[in-house]
Amino acid sequence: MSRPGIISRARQLGDTSVAFARNFVDRKRNKQRYMLQDLSGYDTILRDGLMSVRHYHALTEDQVIIEGKVQPVQKQKYRIPLVMVPPLGVFAWIFDLMADRSLVRYFLAHGYDVYLIDWGAPSRDDKHLTLDVYVGHWFPLAMKAIREHSGQQQLSMLGYCMGGLLSLLYLAASKDREVVNLVTIASPVDMHKTASGRLSALIEKPAHLIRKTTGFRLDNLDDRLFHVPGPVLSFLFKMSNPMATVSSYVELLRNLGDDDYVARYMTMNEWFTNMPDYPGGTVQALMRDMGLYNQMVRGRIKVGGVLANFADITANLLAFAGDSDAIVSVPAAEAIIDVVSSRDKTFQVVPGGHAGVFTGGKAAHSTWAISAAWLSTRSGGWDGAAVITESA
Repeated sequence: MSRPGIISRARQLGDTSVAFARNFVDRKRNKQRYMLQDLSGYDTILRDGLMSVRHYHALTEDQVIIEGKVQPVQKQKYRIPLVMVPPLGVFAWIFDLMADRSLVRYFLAHGYDVYLIDWGAPSRDDKHLTLDVYVGHWFPLAMKAIREHSGQQQLSMLGYCMGGLLSLLYLAASKDREVVNLVTIASPVDMHKTASGRLSALIEKPAHLIRKTTGFRLDNLDDRLFHVPGPVLSFLFKMSNPMATVSSYVELLRNLGDDDYVARYMTMNEWFTNMPDYPGGTVQALMRDMGLYNQMVRGRIKVGGVLANFADITANLLAFAGDSDAIVSVPAAEAIIDVVSSRDKTFQVVPGGHAGVFTGGKAAHSTWAISAAWLSTRSGGWDGAAVITESA
């Protein structure tokens, strides 16, 4: 190597070493400089306690980059808006990660008018929050606000994990037939076929016997006992795939001199490391009705004082499962097909684990692309013509 080449190489190594040292320190002391999430513009059209509803601004660019591919921005909008529904136990910004891995930007680019229900960040003070609050109070408020803001009665919904289950519960309890399309991603309707539900399946009969002979119910216990703090939730999530957690950290150390890599790692890691609390009142109901007695797969479950019957759901349905999801198995997610009355229903297995199937490196070209194409023929077209649903 020539002397100028040696000098150039030495400078590159020096710059990398400086970046390595800076990132090693700053990722702990100045974490916010690495955060790339929640950057899309939006207006808050409703706020009620912890819950709020966002309406995202239309993109001004002519094209965007999504996972390395150029995506032209469709300037016309489909008539039927898309409502995104996050799960509990995460922050809503997981729908709007880095610019090239943002589900929000992807659907905006494809011509959808995008709304998002943000469940907020519960703390220990919110331990009494129950499913009835989410499904019976906040969900109807959010849908009413979206309809008033958009001027459209017909809506589509897309829910990830528990967001899909909340959507199902809302549709069944409210009998809202104006939600014409529903997309669920890794939503476990058959809880006994999830990683955590197998134990529930084993103790269901003994628990029923105890309840019958002694009258004891989980409801008898204080809901504070079921409250899951955010750090505990983060630990449990990481332990669902500990090897992936270790390998990702090893990769970080190998790439600590690359500012872009560190920023992307820190943004994704914030999802898994910084989770809000899971309210005890909701966890109690999940453990009892969905976990222990697996009532969702039976198609009927009480939410508050209302019987939610999934047979009342007729919305067009597209459901996904990840082929390597260690939390929600394929059979657990596929069970949705049997409990709804929809005539137009499709189930897809796509690449990815529990996070990857939703917003991993392959999601844009599998889960997202399939969803956008499926919704495009069911969202009313560009000219305001009435949507025709096979389930009507």
